[in-house]
Amino acid sequence: MSRNKEYAQQFKEMGYERKIIAFKDFDEIPDYAEPYGDDISFHCAIAAEVWERDKPFYITNKNVLCGGALYSGIGNRKVVKEEFDGGMSQTIGVGCGYKTRKQFRSVNQQIPHHFVHHTYQVIGALEDVEDPDVVMVIASAYKIMRLCKAYTWETGKLVHGLSGSAWCLCSFPHVYKNKTISFATGDEQSRILMGLDEGELSCLIHYETVPIVLENYKNIQTGLAT
Repeated sequence: MSRNKEYAQQFKEMGYERKIIAFKDFDEIPDYAEPYGDDISFHCAIAAEVWERDKPFYITNKNVLCGGALYSGIGNRKVVKEEFDGGMSQTIGVGCGYKTRKQFRSVNQQIPHHFVHHTYQVIGALEDVEDPDVVMVIASAYKIMRLCKAYTWETGKLVHGLSGSAWCLCSFPHVYKNKTISFATGDEQSRILMGLDEGELSCLIHYETVPIVLENYKNIQTGLAT
């Protein structure tokens, strides 16, 4: 855990003001996390609660209203037809996420999915979650750019961001599959539920990639080349 405290402190010293959020999927309940309870919400809104809590908590797919549980590796809960149709009524059409169900299906076909799902997901501050799967940084577009540049400076690999759909869909699948770093704009709903400012983006980093970003942050260019 001391390593994660060092990571969290490094982010803070580099000017990342929001608490770094960590996610970890489990099949057994970890003793350091408290239950989320029976409340149901969107995955983005649940994750944002870390900024108001003092301890990590764990959820199951029964706590998640949206596809975030599926995209992050704990699988969707079962829903009845009436609930599904109600969700679609808020997803399809003018003023919603997609023009028709055709576009909705097309988006889902463009992303990788987990085929092995876990039972629990711990969400908490980076310094409080043991060996997380991925971490999330919320910051200005400029500060997210610098994280991405630190990764590319060392690896020579471009960082791919996704936009056009929800935070969860654009964040988790690509990073889990490729053990990389990615950024996302989120959509109107996820940005509101997470309380993001207009200029903020989310950046998801696979835990194995965090050292690459932090170790090389000091090596990248600042300001115009001279």
